Amino acid sequence: MNNKFFQMSRENMIKNQIITNQVSSQSLIDAISEIEREKFVPSESHAIVYSDSNILIKNKRFLMKAFVFAKMIQNCSIKNKDSILVIGCLTGYSVAVISKLCGYAFGVENDYDMVAKANNILSSIGCLNCSVSYSNLQDGYKKNAPYDKIIIEGGIEFVPKAILEQIREGGEIFFMMKKDNSIIFEFTLGIKVNGIVSYRPIFTCNSILLDDFISNDKNKSF
Repeated sequence: MNNKFFQMSRENMIKNQIITNQVSSQSLIDAISEIEREKFVPSESHAIVYSDSNILIKNKRFLMKAFVFAKMIQNCSIKNKDSILVIGCLTGYSVAVISKLCGYAFGVENDYDMVAKANNILSSIGCLNCSVSYSNLQDGYKKNAPYDKIIIEGGIEFVPKAILEQIREGGEIFFMMKKDNSIIFEFTLGIKVNGIVSYRPIFTCNSILLDDFISNDKNKSF
């Protein structure tokens, strides 16, 4: 597989998966077209990197289907001065795409190897307005808070209070909430007004549940 193969595959993914799933933001499409997805996945997954698949990165952690990711980011309505936190960013693909749309994209991961790999890739492709740091995913990343928008990359059953506290007043949080006793998730928007976060679902989707966000009676906040 060579660069021409990946370029053609990327173009086909955009045409046949992303645009056909009601993604119309030209700036987002341009960002996805520019970022080479193959750089962020193991070499053994190169053959399927532009397929309609979740791609295993490491230890039950998957890069989500491209059209789900694109539809999710389009609904985030990212502005070019926004400070964004991406929780569970794996090797940095989402951070790279989002960095093309915002002021600065901060990513967090709970695996030191993925953090190192993410920063190496981002640096090598010239994405300078972004970085990935180590953190427990439930903790978010307080150091650079508050954020205009927080995006949790993966399915969840609850939103930790620590993360909600890192949203700027008037800011937003986006996540895929698992519906009770269902395999379906709802991509959900939360808006912080007067210190209170109010939620509304945007669309239903499939996702893979993050182990860090499986609820119990002590940690469920939403």
